[in-house]
Amino acid sequence: MASEFVYRRRVEFADTDTANLIHFTALLKFMEEAEHAFYRSLSLDFVGFRWTEDSVFGMPRVSVSCDYLGAVRYGDEVDVRLRVREVRRKAIRYAAEFTIERSGEREVVARSDWTVVCARRDHGSLDWRGVEIPGPLRAQLQTMSERDS
Repeated sequence: MASEFVYRRRVEFADTDTANLIHFTALLKFMEEAEHAFYRSLSLDFVGFRWTEDSVFGMPRVSVSCDYLGAVRYGDEVDVRLRVREVRRKAIRYAAEFTIERSGEREVVARSDWTVVCARRDHGSLDWRGVEIPGPLRAQLQTMSERDS
C-alpha cells in the first residue's frame, strides 16, 4: 500500500528572489531535503552517500521535473508530500506535491517527479556504475511504493 512522507520547511529570505517569491531552485532543494529526511525516518544508517575502503556509493538524480503552479513567498511553510512511485532494481522514482496553507486550506503550489539511481565508483576511477538498491533500503521502500518492479 502506498503512503506518503511529509516534510515541512519554512521559506527563508535566502530562498527568495528580489520579488520576495521563492526562487525556482529552492523547491528543488526542499525536495532533496525531504528525500534525506525520509531516509532518516526509516531508521537506516543510509543517507544517500557513503565512503568505504575501496569505493564510494551514492544516489545521483538522473531525472528531475517540476511544475510550478502557484506563488510561494518568504515566510510560507511548505509541506513536501513525498511518495515512492516505483522501486526498480537500481533506481527509485519519487513524486512530490508542494503545498502551503492559504485561507485555512492547503493549496498545491508545485508538483515534482525525480529518479535516483544507486551507483558505485571505485577509488581512483572517475566512472560510476549502477548497483542494486541495498536490501534494507529496498525492503522499506517497497512497503511505501505505488508500484514495484
